[in-house]
Amino acid sequence: MPTREVADRPRVLIAEDDDSLRRLLELRLDSDGFEPRTACDGVQALEVMEEWTPDIVVCDVMMPHLSGISVVREMRDREITASVPIVLLTARCFDEDIQEVMNLGGVTYMAKPFDFRRLKEKLHSLLQASEHAVPRAAL
Repeated sequence: MPTREVADRPRVLIAEDDDSLRRLLELRLDSDGFEPRTACDGVQALEVMEEWTPDIVVCDVMMPHLSGISVVREMRDREITASVPIVLLTARCFDEDIQEVMNLGGVTYMAKPFDFRRLKEKLHSLLQASEHAVPRAAL
């Protein structure tokens, strides 16, 4: 599938194992001016990022195969994604694991259920604060 180049739409990767929530996030963020891509688990999220670098990531904490916490750690270890802002979505209580990855920088979280308007505002705020420049060449 060819990648279309849309420089004025921020790229957002949505990693969520719940099919309906993932699709809803994709539709809402697309209509809110983002260029979304999706992944159904942490392994797929990292695979997507091998070929497509997002400007920001929305990631569920509890996913099969590889948790959102592990995705964050992997992203921070990769040069190309080390500074990409991340919003973790979680239905569980804030705990030490979440605090640990938040300490890596550029990570925030929202409890499920969440308000889409607040999520959109948080995404825009993180993008404005980020100095992350996404290379568009060869995509």
